[in-house]
Amino acid sequence: MCCKEYIAAYGGAGGKGNRFFLSNENRAPKLFTPGEPGQERVLHLELKTTAHAGLVSGLSNAGKSSLLRAISRAKPAVAAYPFTTLNPHVGIVHYQDYEQVAVADIPGLIRGAHQNRGLGTAFLKHIERCRFLLYVLDLSVPQPWIQLQDLKHELEAYEKGLSERPCVVIGNKVDLAQVIALSALTGDNLEELLLHLRELYDTYVKTEQSQGQSPVKW
Repeated sequence: MCCKEYIAAYGGAGGKGNRFFLSNENRAPKLFTPGEPGQERVLHLELKTTAHAGLVSGLSNAGKSSLLRAISRAKPAVAAYPFTTLNPHVGIVHYQDYEQVAVADIPGLIRGAHQNRGLGTAFLKHIERCRFLLYVLDLSVPQPWIQLQDLKHELEAYEKGLSERPCVVIGNKVDLAQVIALSALTGDNLEELLLHLRELYDTYVKTEQSQGQSPVKW
């Protein structure tokens, strides 16, 4: 993981310590001069999870945590009820060529999340740092496509362009055409998901490099 250095405040100029007054005549000086006061600032800091991909789902128990456990060594809590995930978890997907892709399990988003319903903005801020998204839909419920519509609406209402980031739509639990239908429980079609995830990552790396940027490595 890469990091950047940021100086929040500068310290004041230091004073002269007793070694400054050391001389042949005074081998143990006790004199000193005080330093100058440094800067004082009040900062509001927000922690935003950094990952290449973000697992995004809505109110239903779509199985993001089970999926993350299936494709990485992360061990988020798994239970048969909505909102099992209360804090983001990051898992690392390892490929045979030793490339690593970081995937974050983002807590569920409900309608009105961009207006801070259900602590929505606290969760949405983590998605800002993701370079591409994995929408996880629960295909066991009626009209699952509405979940995707709601999620994209909330992302776009929170930050313009956020819903347009490169993505893959994952249909979890049952089969459906035109999405990656998989079962995190049995492992069905996980390989297809990992291939799509790698394609998104490779495209991200090429785009960053073409713009003279350094892609985030894990």
